[in-house]
Amino acid sequence: MADTSVILNRIGNRRPFARYDLQKVMTECGYQTNGSITNHMITRMLSAGEIVKIGRNKYCVSDSLKAYRFSHSELAVSLANEIIGAHPYLDFRIFELIQLNEFVNHQIAQNIVFVSVEAPLEEDVFNTLWEKHKGSVLIKPDADELFRYMNDEMIVIAKLPTESPKGINVFWDTRIEKWLVDIAVDKLISKVVYSGEYPAIYQDAFAKYAIDKNTMFRYAKRKGASNKYMDFLVNDAGINREDLNI
Repeated sequence: MADTSVILNRIGNRRPFARYDLQKVMTECGYQTNGSITNHMITRMLSAGEIVKIGRNKYCVSDSLKAYRFSHSELAVSLANEIIGAHPYLDFRIFELIQLNEFVNHQIAQNIVFVSVEAPLEEDVFNTLWEKHKGSVLIKPDADELFRYMNDEMIVIAKLPTESPKGINVFWDTRIEKWLVDIAVDKLISKVVYSGEYPAIYQDAFAKYAIDKNTMFRYAKRKGASNKYMDFLVNDAGINREDLNI
């Protein structure tokens, strides 16, 4: 069995790297390899958390960038369990506004839990949650409605775009690739994020976390906003266009 520490030390300065880079390094380290063995090694190192995927056939060593994880609030976990209990085959995602507190200068005090539900079941989920969270649930509101009825634990139900990326640990978690797009181009979510915080959010996220750019831009395309999002990243978020190559 190949010693991954030796391989990772050798490949550490090659960031990002592709499968053929790994195969070359394995050969340099004296291991016999081929395409199947290299693919197996990629899978093994991904599972062990030694590397992270950042694009199509693009990886980096975990010491340089880490996978994004967020421990959801009790409310969010409770909502997920309520939805699964009533609609076990439903696809949905949950994003909490307080997830941005890691990145913003001015901390968000009032949380909003966005529950994106596959169409046409938004109203069914609204009815399910209304029984326990009466007065705190809105279905597909505009920004004016949201701010008018805002309370400490607001729950917003919206439509889930088709082919939205699933969470890594649990399917309903919103991956960083999805919420980075949503806070920039979603008609509602973008209204509750202060535009002055965008550079800090995106530059910190790109510096700290492994972001699968293929997944991110594929999702932006599904929302019909790929060009708008690219322009936003460069002009508003201050991300170098060269860093967005996929």
